[in-house]
Amino acid sequence: MKPRKSRDDHPLLHTMEESTALLRRCQARDWFWWFAGTAPFVCVLLHFLNDMCRAANAQQHLAESALFLATSYGFMKVAHAVFGDLLLRKLRGDEEAPPLPFRGKLRLVTSQLLIHSTSLWILFLASVALLPMAWVYAFYHNANILALPVFREGGRTRDLFKQAFTQCHYRPRQNHGVMMILSLFSLLVWLNIATGSALTLVLMKSITGSENAFSRNPWLFISTGFIGATMAISYMIAGPFVKACYAVRCFYGQSRKSGEDIAVQFRSASKLSLATLVLLLGLFLATNSPAASATQGSPATPSTVTIDPTKLDKSIHDVMQQDVFQWRMPRDAKHVKDEDLGWFGSFMRDISNWVKSIGTDIGKFFDNIFKGWLKDWLRGLFNSKKGDDTGEPSTPWANSVQFVLYILLGILAVALAVLLYKQWRKMPPAVAAAAAPLPEVNLESDQVVATMLEENEWLRLAQEKMDAGELRLALRALFLATLAHLGERRMIAIKLSKSNGDYVRELGFRARDKSELRGLFGDQTLAFDRAWYGWHDVTRDLLDWFRNNHQRIVSHGTQ
Repeated sequence: MKPRKSRDDHPLLHTMEESTALLRRCQARDWFWWFAGTAPFVCVLLHFLNDMCRAANAQQHLAESALFLATSYGFMKVAHAVFGDLLLRKLRGDEEAPPLPFRGKLRLVTSQLLIHSTSLWILFLASVALLPMAWVYAFYHNANILALPVFREGGRTRDLFKQAFTQCHYRPRQNHGVMMILSLFSLLVWLNIATGSALTLVLMKSITGSENAFSRNPWLFISTGFIGATMAISYMIAGPFVKACYAVRCFYGQSRKSGEDIAVQFRSASKLSLATLVLLLGLFLATNSPAASATQGSPATPSTVTIDPTKLDKSIHDVMQQDVFQWRMPRDAKHVKDEDLGWFGSFMRDISNWVKSIGTDIGKFFDNIFKGWLKDWLRGLFNSKKGDDTGEPSTPWANSVQFVLYILLGILAVALAVLLYKQWRKMPPAVAAAAAPLPEVNLESDQVVATMLEENEWLRLAQEKMDAGELRLALRALFLATLAHLGERRMIAIKLSKSNGDYVRELGFRARDKSELRGLFGDQTLAFDRAWYGWHDVTRDLLDWFRNNHQRIVSHGTQ
């Protein structure tokens, strides 16, 4: 027997619908607090990541940039607390609230900085453990939404911590469902934004006729910058819905003790219009007027009517068979059983029955072949019956013939296998496909990638350019040979969108235990950048040093 649901059970989809309705009631002031706190942090975060990954002097201003990023993060959490308080006040029907004292404002800022400074790494640990993820995620949202109500009543950070911790245990099954729906919703929002942005950037070339970085290099659509920007925009769009869902959960969680949800319903129900009251009063006076009382005071003469019970039952049965009343009729046993299973259980049961029926039909088909026709053919061939139709038993001669036929069939199978093997050995080997011609490489082009040729081909091309007197192109061919060697050893990933500095950092990450290799490649890259992008002359001595350095990199890379 299934346990009965509690009367204060708040369905998951009802929570989502109420959160959507709550966001529709938000005014410009409410949205200002969300975007005024989120937009600066998103811009600072994207600039910080790009600066730390690309700038050559990033380490010199790392501390200042990190402090500025932390400040914008703290300001965002304070603005989110104000936004969550506005949502909670709309649910309570309390549009006007007393102002927060100065001490409460200080506690709001310090509590948000203290609590949310641990959110990143605690959420990461909770996601690794997986089990406490929902509770931890709900705790941080509760601490953000309940901050202003707690401090407005004179509470402290300890009181906020207790209330947030208590609310994160409210209906854990619903909390997991909310997280699953929010994750799917956020993923769909990001896919829409990423796809729309990509199509817009690609169509700009067709509409305006001008090239952009994305039309020249489509690989930028999977770069960290593009993905980070689209994820940031998705967070700004999907974040209010997340706050609204947890504001609804906090409201109903606290109402279990205070009964505030019932008081809100009473207040909304008591706001009847004056026209409705006048109408009710008019109906009351009309029904209690003297004329109505006189009409009701004269009793009507009772009349005796005789009804046939059989006709009455038939009439009731005919009426109940109409389509209007079919929803009141009980279902048969099969439908009741399907309702108990649920739509997903019934669907899986039907699939299982269908697969079983197909398996049964296939089994019967092969059973008829092997046990029917094939068995009868073998019996007719070997005369394996114990007796003929007359009921006489088989003779020893017949048994000997059956044994000889078995031996002959075995010899025939072996001979056929030997014949096929000899025929396979006599087949000429497959002619190797002619090697595809190497693509022509223009060393002056910026679209040249080290993966176009192998390491030996780059070295051969470098020698050809040296013999032709084109020392600058020979230098680039030698550098591309070094990149091709490191790419073949999977020490770096060759991509057109990467710079030489990216390759140096990537090798430093993947070859942390090979300091000499990292130093040789750094010197190789520095010398190439000075000659190719700078004003340094390319001489024979530089090429000889470059080639020796390449050989040393190869010897270290193969260890």
